[in-house]
Amino acid sequence: MQSNRIIQPRRGGRFRLPRRVLSAFLASLVLNAVGGVAHVLAAEQPAQPTLSEADALASFDQVWEQVRRQYFDFERIESDWEQAREQLRPRAAQATDVVALREVLHELLDQIGESHFGILPIEAFEQMAALEEGADEAVEIAPEAPRASTGLAVRWVEGSIRVSEVGARSPASEAGIEPGWTLLVVDEFAIDPAVERIAAIADEGDRRRARTRLEYALQYRLTYPRPEHEMDLVFLDAAGDERRPALSGRPLEHGAVQIGYLPPMTFEFSLRRLDIPAGCVSVLSFSTWVPALIDEFQGRRDEIFGCDALVLDLRGNPGGVLATMVTLANDLFEETALLGTLLRSDARLEFRAFPRRVAMDGTRLSPFTGPVAVLIDSMSGSTSEMFAAGMQAQGRARLFGERSAGMALPSRMLPLASGDYLMYAFADYQDSLGRRIEGAGVQPDQPVPLDAENITDVPSPVLQAGLDWITDQLAP
Repeated sequence: MQSNRIIQPRRGGRFRLPRRVLSAFLASLVLNAVGGVAHVLAAEQPAQPTLSEADALASFDQVWEQVRRQYFDFERIESDWEQAREQLRPRAAQATDVVALREVLHELLDQIGESHFGILPIEAFEQMAALEEGADEAVEIAPEAPRASTGLAVRWVEGSIRVSEVGARSPASEAGIEPGWTLLVVDEFAIDPAVERIAAIADEGDRRRARTRLEYALQYRLTYPRPEHEMDLVFLDAAGDERRPALSGRPLEHGAVQIGYLPPMTFEFSLRRLDIPAGCVSVLSFSTWVPALIDEFQGRRDEIFGCDALVLDLRGNPGGVLATMVTLANDLFEETALLGTLLRSDARLEFRAFPRRVAMDGTRLSPFTGPVAVLIDSMSGSTSEMFAAGMQAQGRARLFGERSAGMALPSRMLPLASGDYLMYAFADYQDSLGRRIEGAGVQPDQPVPLDAENITDVPSPVLQAGLDWITDQLAP
């Protein structure tokens, strides 16, 4: 018997993932929220290997026990967690393949009401190079197959999925795709039915997160496809005419990076200079927070800080390795600054930025002191929103755009007997002002919503808002 019981919410409000609404995406949605690469929007699920009752029950018990031992707010859910075990364990015993078991485990984890709890399918790890026994989990391992980039970005805009950005000289630009076009089909997957189901969700919080997860799934299908894959796409252009451009990605310089038990994470780094009346602005964007980011950032430090101001574009960035945000922030503060704190009942860990004044080769450095604008949207998740909140709380940056994803809990991975992995949050997180990001998201200082009228603007309205503020800051 299926339970509809909902555990009472924490401070951040109720967060119950509407996985049934997006049944086609069940295997990838939580994964995408933390920057992983998954095969999503598949028209059909491949046949799954059979699963023994022993392995199904062992996996269920692993998940149940790991949450009991590691969840930082377990006392809140304790009695309900016991009931969930009684109700769902018999169903797990009846699961004959991993897909059926995942459904039961997702329903179990939905009871918690927090992000960063999910079952990551073994298929998401197909590109994963074998980790040597005893290897350090922070070591990057090159995956077998690199990812590619199309330069295409889409967002939920006024009840439809629209092209929000087309990179200059990108495959999407060469295919003739333009901002504002409405996406109808991706590889035989019709978008409208998914959009309609999401729009029908009654709870505003559930509806917003379902939208974000659809955007994540589309990003990893459209923006970062496999290099050899030519997508079957259908759009409506500005005139309402149907367009079917041929689109495939261009291999990325970094491909995807591998860190410990996490699935391969796509990494793309972009730096450009924009001239404004008061000087110049460095506009920096990157797809995920991984150690390769720090190598790029520090290797191009002089170029980045050669301008009078900095824009950090975190739109569409779902997060990554938490420690990298501190290393990047070290170059942006003149004094020690607290960005945020991990909280457990038995410990706390503070993330502080310490001004970097000496390079690895002994060269003297000075922190960047110019204005910093940070751009965020509904797909800015995890480390991206932790960083944005920390910069905002310290008054070091001004935030522009839309409220972030509200999925900001540090997580770990646990291999299961079924072959899948459990992702679980092991601590809470708050910024230096004591604000909890989970469930609530980060509110921009200057909201800039994306709509059907401004989606074709160049520069984008949120970037223009940041540039206008920088111009004011640099004015005599």
